[in-house]
Amino acid sequence: MDAALSSYEAALTLYRAVGDRLGEANTLQAIGDVQQFRKEMEAALSSYEAALTLYRAVGARLGEANTLRAIGDVQRFQMDSEAALSSYEAALTLFRQIGDRLGEANTLASLSRLALQEGRDEQARALLQQAMSLHQAIGDRYSVAADLYNFGLVLQRMGRPEEARPYLHQAEDIFRAMGLR
Repeated sequence: MDAALSSYEAALTLYRAVGDRLGEANTLQAIGDVQQFRKEMEAALSSYEAALTLYRAVGARLGEANTLRAIGDVQRFQMDSEAALSSYEAALTLFRQIGDRLGEANTLASLSRLALQEGRDEQARALLQQAMSLHQAIGDRYSVAADLYNFGLVLQRMGRPEEARPYLHQAEDIFRAMGLR
């Protein structure tokens, strides 16, 4: 991760030097992803917000939508449910406007996990089903399995292992059928 961050920072310097604002935004988002993976949440938010400003300035709506979803993920991790919901809803609106069904499905899956964390189980399951239906419609079996797995993981982390098991087993079956472990 250190090498990736170093490469991204070098790229960021070059994009800024040549005035490529879209390249700069993409690189800031990638830096935010690395920071989020490293659990450096405040730094990730800062990078994402800088990327979001640039995406909006250049009119890159897909970049804006993806960054809003990433911001929502950080906010959900920080247990700022209201802010996460706002970010996810803004991302979902943009994905729908531009017709990005994969982004829409991924955001619905994120919303399902947020609803689950907030104790809105029925809504969480409905959102999960919507996400999986969209993933199935576009032929993305891997994401269906990932949706089930991530939902089960949230249940497990919430101390609900019995409820988590069916989701985890379904995910495992799909991954196995795809030849994945």
